[in-house]
Amino acid sequence: MAYFVPCIDETGVRLPTYADRLEDLLSAYRSIFGAETVLDESTPDYQLLSVFARALDDTSALVLQDYNSRNPDYAAGRALDLLAPLFGLRRRTLQSGTETDAALRLRIKAALASLSCASRDSLEAALRSLPYVSDVSVAANETDQTDAGGIPPHTLACVVYGGRTGEIAQTIFDKKAPGIATWGSASAEALDAQGRPHTVRFSRPESWLISVVIRLRPLEGYDASVEDAMRSAAAAFIQGLGIGRPLVVSELYGVCYGAVPASRMRTFMIGGILTSASGGAHSDVYPCAWNERLTARPDTVSFEMIS
Repeated sequence: MAYFVPCIDETGVRLPTYADRLEDLLSAYRSIFGAETVLDESTPDYQLLSVFARALDDTSALVLQDYNSRNPDYAAGRALDLLAPLFGLRRRTLQSGTETDAALRLRIKAALASLSCASRDSLEAALRSLPYVSDVSVAANETDQTDAGGIPPHTLACVVYGGRTGEIAQTIFDKKAPGIATWGSASAEALDAQGRPHTVRFSRPESWLISVVIRLRPLEGYDASVEDAMRSAAAAFIQGLGIGRPLVVSELYGVCYGAVPASRMRTFMIGGILTSASGGAHSDVYPCAWNERLTARPDTVSFEMIS
């Protein structure tokens, strides 16, 4: 592709590539000093022009990043903080630290979805936006028979982790379609527009604590900081699975390796990862029912050194 002037059109940002920029610089050079000028990778002038082209390409990358940061799907860090108020949100400060970019993006999407009513997505979004709610799952049985999870026919079964009981019940009542029953192990009263009370049922998830043992083989240059990175990453991954999502233990290999800086990657090998749920037997896959969630903490991730 030949060089073109960078622009923003109906397709978004359009930027020339590094190769396009370099070729344009080489053409301009030859038009000034003559077409017979020798320019290849062995000549100093070519090398200097390639530096210029790389600098321009780096600037283009920054422009593209700035353009994309206006979209919550791509914005990160401070850029995401600046977008959040547009949706009536701010990044939360949690007991374990500040809210992650991924969690804030999820709440932004929830804020958009919550503008509608009488849909599963809008109900879930509204529940997620409540204070102290960290996870939500909404199951619906639209059939005439009780389903495999035990949910009665024509019933909504909301599972909410965190949040105040009364606010949860009122939100479910306000967002669900009229005539749809609610079901669950917890209940609270919600008021309609005339102030009449209605019993709303929902569930709190049953949590299963996952313990992880990572078998490490230290190699030359091994540093114990590797363990801290893996411990935090493994616990955060399991904790972030959410209600009703199973754990496939093999996924933890990628999580652990991905948490370690590239400079440390050759200083160890993972010889195996063993897990157990709430002190039970080891497994390769941990199923999770619609009203259950798997949890983990850094102190439930330990290491075994092998040779």
